[in-house]
Amino acid sequence: MGTVLLIIIVLAVVVGGIVWVGRALFGGPATPEVVSAGQKLLDTPTDQTAVRMSVRGPVNASENHYSIVMTISTTERRITTFRGYDGSVIRDQKLTNNQPAFRDFLAALNRAGFMKENPSDEPNDGICATGQLIYFSVFEYVKDDQGNTTEKLATKLWTTTCDKLTGNFAGMLVNVVNLFKAQIPDSQTIINDAKKEVQNSIYRDNYDTGLGSTE
Repeated sequence: MGTVLLIIIVLAVVVGGIVWVGRALFGGPATPEVVSAGQKLLDTPTDQTAVRMSVRGPVNASENHYSIVMTISTTERRITTFRGYDGSVIRDQKLTNNQPAFRDFLAALNRAGFMKENPSDEPNDGICATGQLIYFSVFEYVKDDQGNTTEKLATKLWTTTCDKLTGNFAGMLVNVVNLFKAQIPDSQTIINDAKKEVQNSIYRDNYDTGLGSTE
């Protein structure tokens, strides 16, 4: 009886050792990858899916502040530029879109890491005050019982144009921004016009107070 028990113990030790070595060499069970709601929607978009890039300009006086929002969906491409913090519209341009173009756009965003996330708890209020704060989001248009259309956010990431302030967005920033701008012809002109609008306001304000005078 003692001999049998000894053999069982030895076998248990040997098997345990083999399992331990196997895990050490090949790793343990694979940890399931966590996929965000935004990434899932990007991988399998619906007819109600939309993506957005929002840009907050430098933090300054309301009269001299600008922001830009570009929203692309299956049926529409839209760019809106704002002056101030109260939502005053400088320009709002809408263009039609179609499903093949939209799906190709989403595929390109996916390759550029549009929903690639770097976990970060850093708050972004007032961050990168001299540069731009940029948000990237994926959402769906949904209708309530009264037929009103609202937006159901899936995932929203952010980054900035300031050095080392990358936020939780981990994709290719330049590529993603250029993909959005390429969706709307003359988008750079529209953006530049918004910046000129607030810059001209700065000049006018300074001139009126004598600060713009060369004398």
